[in-house]
Amino acid sequence: MGARHPNAMVWFGVVLFSTGPVAVAASSLSGVTFSFWRLWFGVAILGCAGLVHRVATRTATPAIGWAWALGCGVVFALHQAAFMTAVQATSVVDVTLMNTLAPIVVGLLAVRVFAERPGARFRMWSLVAMVGAAGVALAGGTGPEGDPFGMALAAVNVVFFAFFMVGAKLARPHVDTMPFLFGTMGAAAIVVTLLVGVTGEAVRPVSGRDLLLCAGVALLPGFVGHFSVTWALRRLPANVPPVIMLTIPVFSGFGAWWLLGEAVTLLQVVAGLATVAGVAGAVWSASSRRGAVDEALALSEES
Repeated sequence: MGARHPNAMVWFGVVLFSTGPVAVAASSLSGVTFSFWRLWFGVAILGCAGLVHRVATRTATPAIGWAWALGCGVVFALHQAAFMTAVQATSVVDVTLMNTLAPIVVGLLAVRVFAERPGARFRMWSLVAMVGAAGVALAGGTGPEGDPFGMALAAVNVVFFAFFMVGAKLARPHVDTMPFLFGTMGAAAIVVTLLVGVTGEAVRPVSGRDLLLCAGVALLPGFVGHFSVTWALRRLPANVPPVIMLTIPVFSGFGAWWLLGEAVTLLQVVAGLATVAGVAGAVWSASSRRGAVDEALALSEES
């Protein structure tokens, strides 16, 4: 099913990604501490999965594949660090609003790197989704704070995220999904550990409940979610997954309302529906379908 419907794999991964913010909100840990434990749990989980993959496939990952994985891991860690620091310096609303620009940055890079040129319908529906995502952020907060340092970090976070998405797509011909994720997670964990050492962030003591939440994030969005999206990257244009990811705040908001009892306004519901409609229109537009077919043809020619 995944080979024929890579979009569905991304949607599945995005739904799992949306559980991450809910788990962080339910935890008593700071963002950096949560990230520290979540990443090291992820290294352990992916290490075991990678060993099973190595034995089952009997294939070794070439040096260039490990290089791509480690490089993407460093970029991913910088994206995470910039995101968390930006939230602390300004507001969740500011950072979420800035994140809606990610499809534009990825799209610009995709034109340069992959010669991807999405059609007018894809761009129009993507704009609808971006406006809807911005509406979800504004409706769910007290308003933008506009701190210059925080906004600069939020922009840096978007740039690093775009580089990670493009880098992951470039890496896929050289490394299988499982070793790529293990290398990426390992590099990211090391970078965050160095960040913890520099900032003096206390990562202990940690309650069993918080550790369970960290392990859950490492297993579901961290392992299963990233596997789904990373696997699909080789079969989709680079600009499609970031557009689908605009729905993460919508799903996270629903989860926070359902599990944590957080209030949801009518404006959030309307903006969320606009986001989902815009993403669906972009993904299922003629231009995105044509891009996916071109990717599949290119893969069949390579094999």
